[in-house]
Order: sequence, then C-alpha cells, then structure tokens
Amino acid sequence: MFATSLRRSTVRSYGLASIFVIGSAMVASAPGCLDQQGSNPSSECTTGQTDPTTPDDCVRKECQGGKFVSVPNDMEVPDDANPCTQDTCSAGAPQHTAVNGTTCKLGDGMGECVSGQCEIPCTKSEECDDKNRCTVDSCVGEVCMFAVTGDADPDDMNPCTVDACEGGKETHTPANGAPCGMNGTCNDMGVCIGCGSETDCPVDDFCSDWTCTNKQCVVTPLNEGVQLPSSDQSSGDCKAKVCQSGKVATIADAADPFNDGNSCTADQCNEMAPVNPPLPTLSQCATSNNPTGMGKCDGVGVCLGCSQTADCGGGPPWHTCDVTVNTCFSCSDNTQNGTETDVDCGGECIERCELGEKCVVTSDCEGECDNKVCVDCFDNVKNGTEGDKDCGGVCVLKCATDASCNVNADCFNGVCKNGTCAAASCSDLVQNGSETDVDCGGSCPDCGPGKKCMGNGDCTNDCVNNICN
Repeated sequence: MFATSLRRSTVRSYGLASIFVIGSAMVASAPGCLDQQGSNPSSECTTGQTDPTTPDDCVRKECQGGKFVSVPNDMEVPDDANPCTQDTCSAGAPQHTAVNGTTCKLGDGMGECVSGQCEIPCTKSEECDDKNRCTVDSCVGEVCMFAVTGDADPDDMNPCTVDACEGGKETHTPANGAPCGMNGTCNDMGVCIGCGSETDCPVDDFCSDWTCTNKQCVVTPLNEGVQLPSSDQSSGDCKAKVCQSGKVATIADAADPFNDGNSCTADQCNEMAPVNPPLPTLSQCATSNNPTGMGKCDGVGVCLGCSQTADCGGGPPWHTCDVTVNTCFSCSDNTQNGTETDVDCGGECIERCELGEKCVVTSDCEGECDNKVCVDCFDNVKNGTEGDKDCGGVCVLKCATDASCNVNADCFNGVCKNGTCAAASCSDLVQNGSETDVDCGGSCPDCGPGKKCMGNGDCTNDCVNNICN
C-alpha cells in the first residue's frame, strides 16, 4: 500500500521512536559513554550501564570492563507485526511461533489465523489494507494477500534517516554524516546536530519532546509507562503501545482481547495472542432462536436455542423445539414449523389438526389420521379406522346391524362377523340386546347364580341387589 503519506507525528511514534529516544540518553548519560556527537559503543562506559539506543531484538548493550557488550535480554521482545504469531525471546534469540485457528486483525480487516498467516476474506482489492507501507495489498481467490515489496518509500520525514522496506517492515537507518537543517550534520543516532530551529529536529510525539538547544536536537522523554491514545492502538490484539524511555514499546495487554461476538466463546489473551475458546456445555448464551432470548452452549462454541421443548420458555402450546435445528417455534405464527404436522397444529401444539390437514399419527388430529391426512366422523365417508361410514373406529357412533365393520368394537351389538355387524343373539358370547348378562336374562334364558339381573324374571332363582342367587 503506497497510497498516502502519513503525518510526521504518526510515523515518528511508530517508526522512529526507537531511534530518536537516544537523544535523551545523549543528554543524561554518564560522560564517556555517549557524547554530543552521538553514541559510540566502543568508548569507555561505567560497569553495569546499559545503552538504551538498541532496538528490541532480545539483546541489550551492557557495559562490562569499560566496553559495551551484547547480553541476552528476553524482556526486549521484538514485534514482527504479525497477529498470527506469538512473539517471544529464547536465550537472546527472537521467536515467532505460528498461531492457528484464532481470530486476527490486520489494518481494518478481520480474519482467521491459518499456519501463522492472517487470512481475511474479500471480494475486491479495495477491501484489503494492512496499514503497512511495505506491502502490496490485493484480493486473490477471495482472500486478502499482502505481498512484501522493497520498492516502497516509507518516509518518516526525518532528514537524518535512510528509509526503506526490509522483509515487509519499515527500516529507518541513521544517515550518519548526512547534511540536515541549516548547516547541520546527522549523527549516528539519526539526529541533526547543528540545528537552526526546532523544525530541523524530529517532530514531537506522545512519548518525546524535541527542542533545538545550542544548535543540537535534544529529546525529553514524556509519559513514561503511559499507554498511547486509543487512536494509536489496535483494538483486540492483546497488545498495548506504551512509552518507555521516550520511545514506543509494545507490551502484552490482557485487557484487550478480541471480541468475536459469540456468546459461547470466551474472549481471552494468551500472552500477546487473542484466543476465543468455547465455553463449557450448557453455559447460558444469547440467541434469537428461543423466545426467552437465551439458550445453552453446546461446548464447541455454538449457542443452541433448545434441545427439547421444555427449553422453549413456557413450552406447549406456545412454543415447541425442532431438535433438527435446535430452534424454538411458535404454535401461533401461521407457519408450519417445530414439531407441527400442519400450520400451528399437531405435534406438541395443543391445537389438533382438522379435517384434511396433515398428520403423522391420530393424536395429531381432532378425528384420526388416515394416510397422513386428518379425517373425522362427520364427513359422510368411510375412512380412517371407521368400520362403516362415520361409525366404528375412533368414532363415538357404533355401526348398526348389517353395517360393515373391522372389529367387534365397531358394532352396536359388539359382534363383527365376516366383516358385517351381526344382530344380537343369545349365543354370540356378548351381552347385547335385552340381555342382563352374557347371553342370559331379558329375552334370553334365565341367568344362573352370580349373573347380573334386573328382576326375578331374569334369574333361575331370585334377583337380589341385581345379582341372581
């Protein structure tokens, strides 16, 4: 992205702070270590003294035996500007471990870490901008690609640095001996010596204040340990930019996790890498798939509206759960959904389906279910389990003598013989007709002891309390 030049103050705070802060050390350091013409690591120094001008590279310059030597320092962690790597130091060597499966952010784009690279979906190249002047941004195969280029000119507007791109990162190397300002000369710290006014010096920023004193650019560190304004921070990357000794440093910030908008994941930081692990099974979560507005997490980061109808607030008859999509559906929304067999009826809804509506079992219907369609006992048609037209089966009306039948229960006399309801007889082994007990009493032979009776005429003996003696 070669597009626009950044303001001097913006570039300074990110690209030059690690260079220009040396001016502070130049003024305040012990004699013999840094003089007014710049740093000289080979000159004499005080034992234990450190050189604050070195970059964050897992190594610091420490004075030993009167000379500066390199010593491993795992606290000076270099930031490779890749949200899909975890930056650490190991025995003085930078480590950039790939992070996979977590959400990442480059510039204004959001994506997912894949093999240590942030893959951001796109439809056109204009959607891809990693805010890095050392890459060419494009959309290839619906994924943003950021190709490293060495042709860019990441100008930090400091006449005492040589600006270039190396490995996809900006570099600003002190231009020692180059002319600057009004008859000034650049020193080996990238500072103009012999300034005519403050305009010959680097631009002030949040972490440093530059002045031209006795024709020399001098820096005063500001806001030690204070975070830069939010406009200079990248939200959701688990990192914070703070002022340290007049320059910008990146530190871990556990209070800046990435919010993935999923109520079934936790928003956390793993050192300087954002992670969003799933919450435990049955954790409460927000969802529109439940009338209460709340559901339960499935343990892998998905919020389920329901797993049973009891989860749907009041349950039937108001809502039922369709477990195939884990969603609560209403029994009064004029749509067939949930466990309904037709629109707002059947299944777990309290309303039964009417004649002609779809069904699965008879309990879905006001009448009964015949070939997946609800039928009733008043349609003047023999259907369902009816023995004959609108009688027998589930119908209250029993079929008359000589009507067709399926089972004995279809018939008024309780006898279905060869598919036809038979007339009552005294030998059909069923109490029917005028009988007071099975095949006895009434117009049939008298009943013996223990049989039911209505009077003495029903019994071979006496009828006492409706039982034959």
